[in-house]
Amino acid sequence: MKIIRGDGRDMSDDEIQGALRDLYAPPADDSYWTTLERRIMQAVGTERAREWWSYFPGWVRLGVTAAVAAALIALLASWHTRDLQQRMAADRLLGPSSEIPLLTESERGEPNAEREATLRYLITHD
Repeated sequence: MKIIRGDGRDMSDDEIQGALRDLYAPPADDSYWTTLERRIMQAVGTERAREWWSYFPGWVRLGVTAAVAAALIALLASWHTRDLQQRMAADRLLGPSSEIPLLTESERGEPNAEREATLRYLITHD
Protein backbone atom coordinates (compact mmCIF):
# COMPACT_ATOMS: atom_id res chain seq x y z
CA MET A 1 0.00 0.00 0.00
CA LYS A 2 1.38 3.38 -1.03
CA ILE A 3 0.15 6.62 0.53
CA ILE A 4 0.06 9.51 -1.91
CA ARG A 5 -0.31 13.08 -0.71
CA GLY A 6 -0.82 16.06 -2.90
CA ASP A 7 -0.49 15.45 -6.58
CA GLY A 8 1.51 12.24 -6.22
CA ARG A 9 4.87 13.54 -7.40
CA ASP A 10 8.04 13.87 -5.33
CA MET A 11 9.17 17.42 -4.71
CA SER A 12 12.75 18.33 -5.34
CA ASP A 13 14.99 19.63 -2.61
CA ASP A 14 14.86 23.16 -4.04
CA GLU A 15 11.06 23.14 -3.96
CA ILE A 16 11.00 21.90 -0.38
CA GLN A 17 13.57 24.49 0.65
CA GLY A 18 11.56 27.28 -0.97
CA ALA A 19 8.33 26.14 0.70
CA LEU A 20 10.01 26.02 4.10
CA ARG A 21 11.63 29.43 3.56
CA ASP A 22 8.21 30.94 2.82
CA LEU A 23 6.68 29.20 5.82
CA TYR A 24 9.34 30.31 8.33
CA ALA A 25 10.09 33.76 6.90
CA PRO A 26 9.85 36.70 9.31
CA PRO A 27 7.01 39.16 8.82
CA ALA A 28 7.49 41.59 5.94
CA ASP A 29 6.92 44.71 7.99
CA ASP A 30 8.97 45.77 10.98
CA SER A 31 5.99 45.98 13.34
CA TYR A 32 6.35 42.37 14.54
CA TRP A 33 9.91 42.88 15.76
CA THR A 34 9.14 46.29 17.22
CA THR A 35 6.15 44.91 19.11
CA LEU A 36 8.18 41.93 20.34
CA GLU A 37 11.00 44.20 21.52
CA ARG A 38 8.54 46.50 23.32
CA ARG A 39 6.90 43.58 25.12
CA ILE A 40 10.25 42.17 26.20
CA MET A 41 11.51 45.52 27.45
CA GLN A 42 8.29 46.13 29.39
CA ALA A 43 8.63 42.76 31.08
CA VAL A 44 12.28 43.43 31.92
CA GLY A 45 11.49 46.95 33.15
CA THR A 46 8.73 45.86 35.52
CA GLU A 47 10.77 42.98 36.91
CA ARG A 48 12.56 44.01 40.10
CA ALA A 49 15.61 42.39 41.61
CA ARG A 50 14.63 39.46 43.78
CA GLU A 51 16.46 37.27 46.23
CA TRP A 52 17.52 33.89 44.93
CA TRP A 53 15.11 32.00 47.18
CA SER A 54 12.10 33.92 45.91
CA TYR A 55 12.20 31.97 42.65
CA PHE A 56 11.17 28.79 44.47
CA PRO A 57 8.17 29.72 46.65
CA GLY A 58 6.53 26.31 46.27
CA TRP A 59 9.64 24.52 47.48
CA VAL A 60 9.85 26.24 50.86
CA ARG A 61 7.58 23.79 52.66
CA LEU A 62 9.36 20.81 51.09
CA GLY A 63 12.78 22.24 51.98
CA VAL A 64 11.87 22.90 55.60
CA THR A 65 10.38 19.43 55.90
CA ALA A 66 13.52 17.84 54.47
CA ALA A 67 15.75 19.88 56.82
CA VAL A 68 13.70 18.83 59.87
CA ALA A 69 13.79 15.19 58.78
CA ALA A 70 17.57 15.35 58.29
CA ALA A 71 18.04 16.95 61.72
CA LEU A 72 15.90 14.27 63.39
CA ILE A 73 17.82 11.49 61.66
CA ALA A 74 21.14 13.05 62.72
CA LEU A 75 19.89 13.41 66.31
CA LEU A 76 18.72 9.80 66.41
CA ALA A 77 22.01 8.54 64.98
CA SER A 78 23.98 10.61 67.51
CA TRP A 79 21.90 9.35 70.42
CA HIS A 80 22.20 5.74 69.27
CA THR A 81 25.97 6.08 68.81
CA ARG A 82 26.45 7.62 72.26
CA ASP A 83 24.35 4.88 73.89
CA LEU A 84 26.30 2.18 72.06
CA GLN A 85 29.64 3.73 73.05
CA GLN A 86 28.60 3.83 76.72
CA ARG A 87 27.55 0.18 76.66
CA MET A 88 30.78 -0.87 74.98
CA ALA A 89 32.85 1.08 77.52
CA ALA A 90 30.99 -0.51 80.41
CA ASP A 91 31.39 -3.99 78.94
CA ARG A 92 35.08 -3.38 78.36
CA LEU A 93 35.56 -2.13 81.91
CA LEU A 94 33.45 -4.66 83.76
CA GLY A 95 33.10 -7.53 81.37
CA PRO A 96 29.79 -8.93 80.14
CA SER A 97 26.81 -8.33 82.43
CA SER A 98 26.28 -12.09 82.86
CA GLU A 99 29.50 -12.25 84.84
CA ILE A 100 28.56 -9.96 87.74
CA PRO A 101 30.97 -10.69 90.57
CA LEU A 102 29.57 -11.55 93.96
CA LEU A 103 30.19 -9.46 97.04
CA THR A 104 32.72 -11.27 99.16
CA GLU A 105 35.28 -10.29 101.72
CA SER A 106 38.74 -11.61 102.14
CA GLU A 107 39.82 -13.35 105.32
CA ARG A 108 41.41 -10.16 106.61
CA GLY A 109 38.17 -8.19 106.31
CA GLU A 110 39.40 -6.07 103.41
CA PRO A 111 37.42 -5.90 100.16
CA ASN A 112 39.00 -7.80 97.31
CA ALA A 113 39.07 -7.12 93.58
CA GLU A 114 35.73 -8.84 92.98
CA ARG A 115 34.02 -6.56 95.46
CA GLU A 116 35.51 -3.47 93.83
CA ALA A 117 34.35 -4.70 90.42
CA THR A 118 30.83 -5.21 91.79
CA LEU A 119 30.80 -1.75 93.25
CA ARG A 120 32.00 -0.22 89.96
CA TYR A 121 29.26 -2.16 88.14
CA LEU A 122 26.53 -0.94 90.47
CA ILE A 123 27.69 2.68 90.31
CA THR A 124 27.86 2.81 86.52
CA HIS A 125 24.56 1.00 85.78
CA ASP A 126 21.09 2.14 86.62
